[in-house]
Amino acid sequence: MRVFFTNLKKSNKIKTMTLKRLLPFLGFFFIISQTYATELVSTPPLNLAQSTVYQPGERLVYKVTYMGIPAGEAVMAVLDKTEMNGRESFHILSTVESNDFVSFFYPVQDRIESFIDAEALYSHAIKIKQRQGKKRREKVIDFDQVEHRALQTKKDKGGLKEEVFDIPPQVQDSLSALYYFRMHQDLVVGQSVYIPVHESDKNWKLEIKVLSRESLKTALGTFDTIKVKALVRYQGVFMDKGDVTLWLTDDEKHIPVHIETKIKIGHIDASLVSMDEANRTFARIEASM
Repeated sequence: MRVFFTNLKKSNKIKTMTLKRLLPFLGFFFIISQTYATELVSTPPLNLAQSTVYQPGERLVYKVTYMGIPAGEAVMAVLDKTEMNGRESFHILSTVESNDFVSFFYPVQDRIESFIDAEALYSHAIKIKQRQGKKRREKVIDFDQVEHRALQTKKDKGGLKEEVFDIPPQVQDSLSALYYFRMHQDLVVGQSVYIPVHESDKNWKLEIKVLSRESLKTALGTFDTIKVKALVRYQGVFMDKGDVTLWLTDDEKHIPVHIETKIKIGHIDASLVSMDEANRTFARIEASM
């Protein structure tokens, strides 16, 4: 019996250490922002669907698991349009929250907002508010897409800190990059899309490679999907090779229905369990079983 409890304590200790390393990864759409590159890039004109891909009212809910164990919930929503810098903009909200079990060891509450120009599709601003364990972080980045400058305001124990950075034209933030990628209508297996992103004091190039077309069974049914991989150039604390694989609906909306991120110990999965959108046409194949 003593051996049993000794092993149980060791097991709980390992679980706690693992959760502390992995749970910040719940913000899976913010993972990509940990990637850096040294060159400024611009994106050439592409076949984009403009405003038909997503509209206010879209709400995507994901169940987040670690090695099959429930860890939390992530939500991405397109809120009512607003005005930024005198231009009509999409207001995107992404939230992540750990479940009760995980919160006992390591509570996670992330809230990220992005403001995307409704016509030009670049980012006007991103607001980040995170709680991960005992750590808290608040940051706002305002993008001047005319003068190509980014004003970053961070809040920490020392107060507010402001910095200004040069940015490439048509730059995206770490959340808007996903919505920008969804706009692409000319995805070809074997080819890549490159997106200029500014985050973590750096300008970097995000490469998203189109891998294949697959049928994927989910809680909402079976979908025709496009499988893509975001190729990470930098290995962060919570990443191994840093690759993030996404399965998107194979239609013009390219809604992520499943995301998988490999880490040093296992993998994190986010599966779409609920989707709200007016006049939605699914790229779904009815299950024959």
